[in-house]
Amino acid sequence: MHTFIELHPFATVRDKYLNDEEFTLFQYYLAAHPNAGDIIPRSGGCRKLRWAIEGRGKRGGVRVIYFLRLNSGQIVLVTMYAKNVQENIDPNLLKRLREVFENG
Repeated sequence: MHTFIELHPFATVRDKYLNDEEFTLFQYYLAAHPNAGDIIPRSGGCRKLRWAIEGRGKRGGVRVIYFLRLNSGQIVLVTMYAKNVQENIDPNLLKRLREVFENG
């Protein structure tokens, strides 16, 4: 069993993209497939997962950035964004994430 931790950037946009049922399905999927997302280079191990949202499919859906702490059973949900709003994660955020996750 995994514990999901929502960081503020994720929590503030979650309801914009996913209703409660969709979020629950996402959690079940990620708990069953924690390595599903691609590792983001120079991020300290963060992963980016494409997730389909109603009416847009996977390619036009959202991107979820998360980090695994499997030794403690945690999946840290960092942020989420729509591909049509943002193509890639901000390099400054990547740098901060790398510093946080590499230092504990």
